[in-house]
Amino acid sequence: MVNFKIKIVDTVLEINAFNESTKRYCKDFLSEEESNYVITMTEEDLKNERTTSETGKVYVNEEISALYRKIAELLVDDNIIVFHGSSFMVDNNGFLITARSGVGKSTHSRNLKEYIGERFIYINDDKPLLKVDENSVTVYGTPWNGKERRSNDISAPLKAVLFLSRGETNTYRKIVNKEEIYIKMISQIYLPKEKNKRELALKTADAILKNINFYEINVTKDIESAKMTYEEIIKNEIK
Repeated sequence: MVNFKIKIVDTVLEINAFNESTKRYCKDFLSEEESNYVITMTEEDLKNERTTSETGKVYVNEEISALYRKIAELLVDDNIIVFHGSSFMVDNNGFLITARSGVGKSTHSRNLKEYIGERFIYINDDKPLLKVDENSVTVYGTPWNGKERRSNDISAPLKAVLFLSRGETNTYRKIVNKEEIYIKMISQIYLPKEKNKRELALKTADAILKNINFYEINVTKDIESAKMTYEEIIKNEIK
């Protein structure tokens, strides 16, 4: 076994893994601090992920995917959930763009980075963690950051979630209907199979809904889409 520790969401996790490549994958988040939890990978974990891989849902490989699943199911007890999306911060304010895989959330984030410049900093470009406190939501970087490996070991208060779709023109709207938000959001968070933990994840999602703003953006692939998102949404959210 390969033993190492990582720190994410201000929590130190001691990992017992099978493969050295798993430690390398987490290299930017390695820690020497005292651990809060211990996670030991098992052959059963890998077997379950191999079964999952038949549906195309394995993240990088069986162990890396299974490890994040175990982390998600552990941290949900602390009001922390995995949210599928590209997250970044501007002037220390966090934002998250979410969409179905392949729609273009990472492309829009790249356009925003080009448009905004150095003030734009990636938090996590694929699967950040969101932590809900009494009246706030914080978005955290993690090693599970997409094919381009865009992430940083940082966090920021989350100001808004943007649901992205593709179109021939650039339009946006603020979503005020809570049911619509909930339906859109639930498909983008990790929900454990175990009933009690699933209920905790749903409760955390409900708290997110109450604490931040939500928008729908319909965008093209050019830089004008980034201009709209920044000038009409981000700029107003960070005032």
